[in-house]
Amino acid sequence: VEAVNSTSVKVSWRSPVPNKQHGQIRGYQVHYVKMENGEPRGQPMLKDIMLADAQEMIISGLQPETTYSLTVTAYTTKGDGARSKPRLVSTTGAVPGKPRLVISHTQMSTALIQWHPPADTYGPLQGYRLRFGRKDMDTFKIREFTEKDDHYTATDIHKGTSYVFRLAARNKVGFGEETVKEITIPEDLPSGFPQNLHAESATSSSVLLTWQPPILSERNGNITKYTLLYRDINVAHHPTEVPVVPADTIMTLSGLKPDTTYDVKIRAHTSKGPGPYSPSVQFRTLPVDQGRICLPCFFKGILVFGYRFLKL
Repeated sequence: VEAVNSTSVKVSWRSPVPNKQHGQIRGYQVHYVKMENGEPRGQPMLKDIMLADAQEMIISGLQPETTYSLTVTAYTTKGDGARSKPRLVSTTGAVPGKPRLVISHTQMSTALIQWHPPADTYGPLQGYRLRFGRKDMDTFKIREFTEKDDHYTATDIHKGTSYVFRLAARNKVGFGEETVKEITIPEDLPSGFPQNLHAESATSSSVLLTWQPPILSERNGNITKYTLLYRDINVAHHPTEVPVVPADTIMTLSGLKPDTTYDVKIRAHTSKGPGPYSPSVQFRTLPVDQGRICLPCFFKGILVFGYRFLKL
């Protein structure tokens, strides 16, 4: 006999020797009773298996950390045979059940996590473990608490994001099954601007612009598009606004004037609207006579491609 877990044991046996079977064996019965201080307690129970060649059985539905006495008997068409010698087995300790968990989001980028002990603790509780994080991220923060703690305030909770919270209780055996709760924080306008706006590869009439989304905590939702705003620095009014849809982080701005300095900035949008503009970046287009044209060139009889500067 051996314990399988906190509520089950495995019973194994061998068939009686042939000269003591006294007929065709039709099955086996396992009798078991709870023991306390070496004495049987409660009503004896019985499990029947109607297989002549059976040699083991799993007894489940037992109580954790409890000792049981078990015997096995074979039976034929004439009735039950003699019982085996009693064997004692103790189930293992059980981990606690699921605690009750309540999550409340506040308006201050925090979440209040409150909990209550499990209904079944299987001994004194020794503490709790909380794991939580953004649903779209692989890494979770982990916090551990004493058995007397019943709440925690999580900070840096981002708007427009779903979060998963997992709480488990612990006793001397270990941590029990986690209670899992998910909350979704409503979207808002971005509170930050796109990062690292750069202008490069300028020609006489265009420039390549690149940038990165606002930092994660300031996006406040899914970025749906960007808006570029640019102007000739010599013209104080009437800047040009260009939407970037879908929300790419690279674009070529064309139709510019040669040999001109421009001022450009960018902002991000969620479904709730636009956020603040980034700091301005300036770039200058090339003069017309520095337009670059790619022409085939011959070098020592080998055709190569390169750039020549031509006066247009």
